[in-house]
Amino acid sequence: MAAPLSSSPEDRAGALLTIDLAAVVENWRLLKRTAGPTCDVGAVVKADAYGLGLEPIVAALKGAGCKTFYVANLNEGLALRAVLGNADARLVVMHGPNPGTEREFAAHRLIPVLSTPRQIKTWRGFAAANDVLMESIIKVDTGMNRLGLTALEFAGLMNDPDGFAGLTPLALMSHLACADTPAHPLNAVQRERFASALSTFRLKFADARGSLANSAGIFLGQGFTYDFARPGAALYGVNPLAEGASRVIPVVRLVAKILQVRRVDAATPVGYGATFRAPDGAKLATVSMGYADGLLRSWSPSGHAFIDGLKVPVAGRVSMDLTIFDVSNVPDSALGPGAVIELIGSSQSVDDVARAAGTIGYEVLTALGGRYHRRYLPAKG
Repeated sequence: MAAPLSSSPEDRAGALLTIDLAAVVENWRLLKRTAGPTCDVGAVVKADAYGLGLEPIVAALKGAGCKTFYVANLNEGLALRAVLGNADARLVVMHGPNPGTEREFAAHRLIPVLSTPRQIKTWRGFAAANDVLMESIIKVDTGMNRLGLTALEFAGLMNDPDGFAGLTPLALMSHLACADTPAHPLNAVQRERFASALSTFRLKFADARGSLANSAGIFLGQGFTYDFARPGAALYGVNPLAEGASRVIPVVRLVAKILQVRRVDAATPVGYGATFRAPDGAKLATVSMGYADGLLRSWSPSGHAFIDGLKVPVAGRVSMDLTIFDVSNVPDSALGPGAVIELIGSSQSVDDVARAAGTIGYEVLTALGGRYHRRYLPAKG
């Protein structure tokens, strides 16, 4: 029989990214239990579900009972609607509508988060002119100084009889700046400011609910979770707290194929810039991935990976498509055809990689490139 004319995607790829959908679901269930029985725990699936794939992540979470999904912008909202179809779920777009896009929000049943007086006024005008009665979310700033109405803007709209006229607010929202550090005093300040704003808001909209907690905010306690919680990174195995052991389950495993192993005959520099000098007799393994695949260049000085549980440091700089590791401590028997190096997995978490690169797990996940072969382990029924 003739050999097949094409190889498999896994054979063609230089690295393999495995995503455990059952772990994503278990993390969501943990967050739901932690937030309490009265809190709707949704899922932030912006940035292609933090780089792990919108469609499979949403399908797994929807199957587990998740009812509310959050994305950043309209394009993401349209992609999410295409995945969910007419499913009974809330789709929240956290950046709200750009001018002229209100009709698309209404047509695709995307709930806008309104963060500025201009957005509120424009949405009010659109709703009145088109007889649209659709839920929206009002965002107030309580200390992040990013998106949201300032205290003066909120007070002005509350004191104006027409300030929120014509709106159907589902909730009042704010965002915690320091929830990853539970002892930070700003957490209590923001909670007090939000509680005050929500109490005031309910003078006009008695049924309005509250949304304050992100992934880390859920672990601050049920005094922070209110009615809607918006976990993101914790779903995907990133520890949302700056210190302490992670309570969430790892979700991803990343391994790269070894393209070449060479033994250095004499001490010699390695890689761009000659920043690393391999000693006489060192063994070097080059793998098929680099910063074009999301392996951050800043990882170069202190990054490392594992082969059969043995730690192997990066040798020199991460380049665009290739990275070199010093595998001198690895037996030759573990470096034969088909050998791989594990960058994220049982020996090293996403957060470990992030610390070595001087960043956070969020950036590592969302930087993962499109050249990996992706394998999804199914969610349990």
